[in-house]
Amino acid sequence: MNASLPPIDAPVLVEAVDGLPARLRKKLDDAVGRFAALAVVADGDRYTVAIDDATTVTLLAPGGVVRTAAEVTCTCLLAPNCLHRAGVLSNAPVWDASATPEGTPEVEVEVAAEVSAEVAAGDKAPEAPGDELGVAQRAAVEQVWRAAVAVLGGGVSGSGTVARAALLRAAHEAQATKVYKLAAAARVVATQLQAARGDDAHYRLADLSDAMRELLLVAHALRTGASTELGTARRQYHVEGSLRLYGLCCTAVLAGTGHAGVVTYAADRDGRLWMVADVMPGDAKRAARGGDATLAMGETALTHRGFTRAGLVVTGATAAGSRQLGAGRGVRAVTASGAAWHEEPLAGLWAEPVAAQVHRAFAALAEPLTERTAGADLLFLTVTVRGTDGDAIQAEHADGTPLTLRVAVDHPALGYRENLRVLGRAAGLRMLLIARPDPGRPGTVLPLAVAPVEGEQWRVEGHADLAFDRLHSSQLPQEHLREEVASARPAAAGPAAEEVWRPAVRDPALQLLSAQVERTVNGGRVMLTFPAGRGPSDATRLRRARLDAGAALLDRLVAAANDRPRNAFGRLGDDDGTAFAQAWLAAATYADAAARALAEASWLG
Repeated sequence: MNASLPPIDAPVLVEAVDGLPARLRKKLDDAVGRFAALAVVADGDRYTVAIDDATTVTLLAPGGVVRTAAEVTCTCLLAPNCLHRAGVLSNAPVWDASATPEGTPEVEVEVAAEVSAEVAAGDKAPEAPGDELGVAQRAAVEQVWRAAVAVLGGGVSGSGTVARAALLRAAHEAQATKVYKLAAAARVVATQLQAARGDDAHYRLADLSDAMRELLLVAHALRTGASTELGTARRQYHVEGSLRLYGLCCTAVLAGTGHAGVVTYAADRDGRLWMVADVMPGDAKRAARGGDATLAMGETALTHRGFTRAGLVVTGATAAGSRQLGAGRGVRAVTASGAAWHEEPLAGLWAEPVAAQVHRAFAALAEPLTERTAGADLLFLTVTVRGTDGDAIQAEHADGTPLTLRVAVDHPALGYRENLRVLGRAAGLRMLLIARPDPGRPGTVLPLAVAPVEGEQWRVEGHADLAFDRLHSSQLPQEHLREEVASARPAAAGPAAEEVWRPAVRDPALQLLSAQVERTVNGGRVMLTFPAGRGPSDATRLRRARLDAGAALLDRLVAAANDRPRNAFGRLGDDDGTAFAQAWLAAATYADAAARALAEASWLG
């Protein structure tokens, strides 16, 4: 991906790839790699890429987005069905119209206008969850399923631009027939696939595996009738009336889907959590600036960071079912006083028992991100810093539960890593913590914000949002820093200390199944057709660990990968991949659920 190129609408790329002759399609992935390093010259809404001395590709992006194929031209003789045009477009980020910030006045007006137009034309209202799928919708679901199965069968290594374009084409059809949830899941996989093929530094195979599992799960449920939930084009907001809000914290968003921004949490008088989101297509720079962006709500001039240290009185408030606040024209908000974390109504968040918090958070993590209730996946902990292993902080909850604190988002534009490094040097420091549990590591949390416990003085304004505020050792009580320096050497010496500070890891046997799941996503179906080699198979090792269900699912996955038809001459043919995709989906779902259950159980001793 070339971030210097403007975002393009998916049908633009699809049309460019479909227009290529078969002989040029075979060369497309090589061209994409070559063109990725070419310089992009921007002049207003006009972007030019010089392929060579005689060939130039020009993109027109009125409003910042290339929306039609006519806005992309090439000077070569084969244009528009040329390799240059398709190769440049393949390196551009894909614009997602549904990613417009929800809750803004423009979006709410647009949703109302769409509904009114449909009613006036005599069409039925947008499909609600639970409606039966129509013929066109079923066809769109099958198209997405086939495209997703093809990507899984080829893996990252075998799914180039043509496969990604097919997935985007299917997502576009799903969006057009109002199968919104499936379309969104397909776009996420397409974006992750582009990051993987483009050697994006922030790409993680685990993220693509999770996205592929979600896509196949949604598609499988729709095509088998297990679910008729279509989702909505825009988040639906309802009137909440008047709210008295107390700012809590804000955190940066830097998603693998190419979106970035900030999410701010607040509590009302009853301690219920609400959130305000400002997330749009963007990179780490947008995420780093998110804390200082002005809150889009009513007449207030507060920034997101400013709101976390103050309060709001909101009238005419609107909110989605997830308690994400809207910013429609009727919303009025004025600045009010805030509350410290150890004061009501915020203090009650830390009074909830850890076990109850963990159950709530893990239940929320099992839900799609867009459907989680605001703050349901957050933990409110009182911890004491015990030391550091160089990459994480070892801490202890007030009830004696040992914890490992790790970096939430590891990007130099955000302050998470540096702030944890400062806190890790302050052994004995007691603090209030807002964090998310890491479902892949038992007893591990990802801190988002910290504050001193009542009665202890830090040189900070109330609390520190670890993504945006930069802590310095001078802001912390110096006695803790001296204690940490004095105890650093003995803490690191001896086998007993090493055992105490050993970082938590996943279950080794369960990791065998997770590795095969991710290995398939990376290398495709063929990765499971190689002989197991010497020693016991992974399925045998799973059975020895008494993970019989996991072993059976792995056996089924390997069998499905090798079960391919042969023609009359004994040569391998091809099937539709459905049996293999279903076997992979079952194994991936089991591995994810088992890992979450293991991580949750580790919290409870």
